[in-house]
Amino acid sequence: MDHSHLTIEQLEDWKNLKGNFTATPNYIDLIIGIWNVISWYYKPHMWRDYSFPHSFIEDFTRHFYFPVNEVYYIVYIAIFITLLRYLFENFICKPFVNWIDLKTVDKKKFPESAWKCLFYTCTWSYCVYLLHYRYSFFREPHLIWDDWLPGMAVPFDIKLMYFVQCGFYLHSVYATLYMDYKRKDFYVMLLHHVVTMTLIFVSYATRYHKIGLIVLFVHDITDIWLELTKFLHYLGSRQNGREYPMWETAASGCFIVFTFCWCLFRLYWYPMKVLYTTGVTTAYRAYDKGCGLYGFFNGLLWILLGLNIYWLFFILQFLFRVCSGTLNNLHDVREDEDDVDGTI
Repeated sequence: MDHSHLTIEQLEDWKNLKGNFTATPNYIDLIIGIWNVISWYYKPHMWRDYSFPHSFIEDFTRHFYFPVNEVYYIVYIAIFITLLRYLFENFICKPFVNWIDLKTVDKKKFPESAWKCLFYTCTWSYCVYLLHYRYSFFREPHLIWDDWLPGMAVPFDIKLMYFVQCGFYLHSVYATLYMDYKRKDFYVMLLHHVVTMTLIFVSYATRYHKIGLIVLFVHDITDIWLELTKFLHYLGSRQNGREYPMWETAASGCFIVFTFCWCLFRLYWYPMKVLYTTGVTTAYRAYDKGCGLYGFFNGLLWILLGLNIYWLFFILQFLFRVCSGTLNNLHDVREDEDDVDGTI
């Protein structure tokens, strides 16, 4: 295959890339593999003719394929999701919270959590179907690159998932600014939505949609339990001062499941299935096919990991305060502190 954008020296150096990849990596494999690939990829002669930003733009446009009419679909979906959320919150959630007489502040928070829980449950369930019944990307991520080609056709079922998710995060930027309850991690959430939307949009355009599907799978599950924990907590107390311990107990159970899913999906499977595949496997199985934008994509993905670790700090802080006895129960911390309420 002719790769006019790769020099003979670069291809020869790729053949001499030390080490190898494994289909069942661990954290040590990730660290060693990333070090070996970066040591090879950023050798001075590999960048001899590189000039930023001209070379980056040239590399980006070479791989980028996103027809304008498809961008319109995403905008339409974002508008539709915004309208759907407005109808759901105003005609289903608000009458419900008024009927059960929630506290005033919880009446504002409950519709948001209920909507997000419903949306993430639907999208994650569809993602499970794609990854476990339609495709084998999650079980064998090293095979993702076997049929990769620039501008390759994207199956309709994956395209549908991508457009809905990209539309949702475009909506989420607007919702964070104008619809959501304001919390202390406001700017971090904005950054999260922008980074996620950029990853979804660009990974589709450059046909890295298979790895993008795994990214969505390992992140959406925790959002389901997060929002379920929150709105069960809101049901635990009412405007008239009455308390309902069973809802708080259910919320505590959901929080435990949420913490487990956070560690398993975002801090184990995300590095092993995504970061290892894009950071290590791609160098051995896709470089000769012309896969580019290595630093750009991996940079965004590692920022996402950084955000996951940032939010883990709040989760562990909460657990420590409960275990040390400085908090009486789950209800106290989430009712009194918005920073934790926005995290768990």
